[in-house]
Amino acid sequence: VSLGGAGYLLSSPISLKKNPATSSPNREFVTSIIRYPASITSSSLGLNLPIHNYIFSPSIKYVSYGVFKGYDDQANYLGNYSSYESWVGATLSKKLLNAPVYFGANLNWNRSVYSDYIINSFSFDLGLKVFLNKIDNAFGLSLHHIGSISESRVLIPELVLSGSKKLNYLPAVIYVDYFINNIIKKNDVFLGSIYKINKKLSFMIGSSTRKIDQNTSEKLFKSILGSSGFGALYNVNNIAIQYGIYVYGNGAQLHGLDIGLEF
Repeated sequence: VSLGGAGYLLSSPISLKKNPATSSPNREFVTSIIRYPASITSSSLGLNLPIHNYIFSPSIKYVSYGVFKGYDDQANYLGNYSSYESWVGATLSKKLLNAPVYFGANLNWNRSVYSDYIINSFSFDLGLKVFLNKIDNAFGLSLHHIGSISESRVLIPELVLSGSKKLNYLPAVIYVDYFINNIIKKNDVFLGSIYKINKKLSFMIGSSTRKIDQNTSEKLFKSILGSSGFGALYNVNNIAIQYGIYVYGNGAQLHGLDIGLEF
């Protein structure tokens, strides 16, 4: 949210948008809640568990689209129904011995319910992350959405090239992600940064080339802020609190709160 879609090399056990080779070496519990436009809400829970030479990260996510009134083809009222999606996933990553290289894989099950329509999908992601000199300087390669959906349909895979760089003259880390999808002929570039103000407080900002697709040409202010994220991260006593806002091209906003606890 806060990085506008960037940050695939940033560790988060609950993120659906990350390189699976990226994990924190610390034991951590993370929960979040996101409020989308039209009163759509999302909640997530995740753990980061170092086990021997591996890092295991299970997570669950639930998105509620609301309760709606159902009608048949003759406009007869059939009662209310709810629509929602749920995800259950797990990531396993490992560092190579004597090399700054990590490998990771993520297995994910998604169930979507829209009235009487139920869609199940199973997929996995693969990732590679290589550190370059410093811990915040890295290169990543990940392949996502490898799997199938209900009725034997195949998901559309997506390749992501990622990089992170700690600036020499500013207390900031830059994240760049390049999405490649040759099947639907759609590529996007995401750029974000985390600016460290002090040991406890950091600010986050990010945007992407989706700004062009989301541009409604209504107002200059909307065109500039479209497809952008802003947020703040506060760390105190092993607790990390993050609040972020994502702005769509039409001016609609997404608000997210994330709380992490190391134990």
